[in-house]
Amino acid sequence: MLPLQAEGSDILVGVFVLLLLAGSTGYWTYIDGTNRGVDRAPWWGAGVFWGLVLGMLPGLVALAVYLRRRP
Repeated sequence: MLPLQAEGSDILVGVFVLLLLAGSTGYWTYIDGTNRGVDRAPWWGAGVFWGLVLGMLPGLVALAVYLRRRP
């Protein structure tokens, strides 16, 4: 059985991947909102980004709410 430990570089790679995915999803939300004429597109993009950074579930909920409410 392997111990649940990670080296320092493994943690940095995981943080980088998390920030890359959260940033790209937040940016896509912002660009999609801007192209559709959503007046609070920057807030939606920031909300999705921070939701994904703080936890996967809040970010996915924010993204689902955005996708349901967009015009």
